[in-house]
Amino acid sequence: MNKYDTFLSKYEELNEEELFYKQYHIAKQDPYSLKEFLLTVDRKEMDKHGYWLPELEYKSSDYLNEQIIDKKEDNIRVLMHNRYTPMFVHKHAFFEMVYIYKGSCENIVGNYNLAMKEGDICIIAPDVDHKLSVFNDSCIAFNIIIRRSTFTSTFMDLFNDDALLSLFFNRILCSKNANSYIMFSIKNDKYLKYLLNMLIVEGMKKDKNYKIVTENLLRSAFCLMLRKNSETILSNTTQVYTPIVVDMINYIQENFRTVSLKELANTFNYSPDYVGKLIKNHTGVSFMQILQDVRFKKACSLLVSTNLRVIDICCQIGYESVNSSHADSRSYTARPPQSTEINLFLLPFHPEIVFRITINEITFVKQHVFLVYLNLYPHE
Repeated sequence: MNKYDTFLSKYEELNEEELFYKQYHIAKQDPYSLKEFLLTVDRKEMDKHGYWLPELEYKSSDYLNEQIIDKKEDNIRVLMHNRYTPMFVHKHAFFEMVYIYKGSCENIVGNYNLAMKEGDICIIAPDVDHKLSVFNDSCIAFNIIIRRSTFTSTFMDLFNDDALLSLFFNRILCSKNANSYIMFSIKNDKYLKYLLNMLIVEGMKKDKNYKIVTENLLRSAFCLMLRKNSETILSNTTQVYTPIVVDMINYIQENFRTVSLKELANTFNYSPDYVGKLIKNHTGVSFMQILQDVRFKKACSLLVSTNLRVIDICCQIGYESVNSSHADSRSYTARPPQSTEINLFLLPFHPEIVFRITINEITFVKQHVFLVYLNLYPHE
């Protein structure tokens, strides 16, 4: 047992809050026992420790904002999910990673009941109804909270190559048509488990420089997750990403300038209708949406790293004219943060376009300025 497992082993014993909720959970099995238990509860002590019971009071809000993260400068926070905590449906403004260190539990995300076991990770999108059911002594579950407002500046640069995890985050940040969760099984990946255990210990202990350490550990964990093969990745379709779907997505990435649904189907010896449905069922989005994701990420990269004209960038990413890319951008609406100011001053479209940008987050430019240009300045 390494020092991180030794530290985490102390969570095997129920803490005071868990013991309180376990008594409540047992009493709840019988109406008379529950009535007796509620009569003995000291409301002042409950308020003092922040406990709550649905029979005595309802949660003041089912929406959790980023104030749950202690310090404004922190991008992530690590919390243990106390066993026997009464379930309540809630949603939040941040990304949440539920990691099962030991045991098993049920995670209900939207309309999906996910049976989670040791080594499982579930990343839940913001604004998604969910509740976690941990009603046994053996399960140890941790919540890794990732601030959405700074997610792009801290982690988004990682998701430019792999279309599975990248698709999940990009569609959530840039589109209303996004998957509600994505799940990984890492039980057999000792190195990734070791990284996550380090992350949890650093996040719980909060020693000197913990902010830098936890962010870099999470970046490393994301990098390893991007390598995960198809058998370990689940989406809210409740289906596994099959190897053929992974191969199709990789083909789209490699041939994004010219690929069509018909070409993709011919390459894999299927009909276009079948391929379209297969991709939709496994990713939650269409072939064209995946193709747009790949093209727009390439366009954003070219905008930041080159002096190419927008019309030339459109040609390089596979659009024959600005008209066609503008039409696509209408269905792929960017939602800029309120703190960001963008001023675009355009000279006549032929032959040059000049951008002058005042912006707080350069990563926002990378992700969205191409879309902002196409949406604000359509061309006939």
